[in-house]
Amino acid sequence: MLPRALQAVGLIILCAGCSAESRARRTLQEGTALYNQGKYKEALPLFQKAREAGLKDGLLLYQMGYCREAVEGRPDGRRETWNEAQPVLVEEVSRPGGASLERLYDLAVIHSDQHEWDKMNQYARQAIEQFEKGPNPNALSGEDWFRLGRLHDLVVEPSEAEAAYRRSVSVFARTQDGSLIYRSLVLAKVAELDFHLERYAQAAKGFDEALRLFPANNQVRPFLHGLALLAAHRFEEARTRFGADTSDTNTESQYGVDLARKGNDVAPLGDKDTDGVPLVSIPDEGLQARIREAARAFRSARVKNSYRPGDTLPAEVALHQKRFVALLVEYFARTRAIQEFCLREGIADLVRR
Repeated sequence: MLPRALQAVGLIILCAGCSAESRARRTLQEGTALYNQGKYKEALPLFQKAREAGLKDGLLLYQMGYCREAVEGRPDGRRETWNEAQPVLVEEVSRPGGASLERLYDLAVIHSDQHEWDKMNQYARQAIEQFEKGPNPNALSGEDWFRLGRLHDLVVEPSEAEAAYRRSVSVFARTQDGSLIYRSLVLAKVAELDFHLERYAQAAKGFDEALRLFPANNQVRPFLHGLALLAAHRFEEARTRFGADTSDTNTESQYGVDLARKGNDVAPLGDKDTDGVPLVSIPDEGLQARIREAARAFRSARVKNSYRPGDTLPAEVALHQKRFVALLVEYFARTRAIQEFCLREGIADLVRR
């Protein structure tokens, strides 16, 4: 009788353990759902509860570390938890079938944060070879392609990174599912790429959508968003985004607010100069020369015509303001800086007042 009783007790203990782990897994799933929506404050206590229940899981610890930085406002908590996650992820990856893209990605990011470049490269390369170049890349999700884009960034492969990010956007658009935060992050990344390619209207729309999905996305910088809106001639929205800039580009954003206001006063602006030359085709030195010429004519018109703030602009002033603003917006979009140029050229007052 005794051996059977012991077996029964063992079975009860085993079932209790399985039940506890099952509850912890459900708690982790609830936390991950909140994490994928960018609700880090709400996700953190669920991750902590799952860990306190004895769940040993590398993905749990990685996400928990990210939440700690978002909630606590400093990287110390993240790094502490990621140090705990690293050996757990390594052990999980070593199991048969355990080398998932998410685990390999997390390890690459952790080693990058620790400046352990060889290890970072090892896991990034393994993920790229195993999944992007594997037997079924068409089965990858939008989140998967975003992670692959980040991994290409880590190993400094910009062309491959851009291709992966754009594929992520395409998959998300087609499936209309997956993590809102990852969709928002990849939209912001592709919008920045579009900005570099001078696709300003497309970039502005990408930034708009990224913020619509996740308003707290700090990868959508107010300055760059404002500049894309300005270059797309969406002047009122540009003023709002420039006004939200509290970073080291704040002074440039102040110029952006004033330039957007002047643009709105004489909208719509054209995409060609007065001689029919497309603004985007004008060489940098030629653009500066045209701005100087436009500034002289604009200043002369302001001196010649008497008007007060709030008055309808005299036709001559509006004509020259339109050209001056169009040329300076093109310069600003190219260089991302106009304060120094305006001060050097003695035209800051034409922008600010």
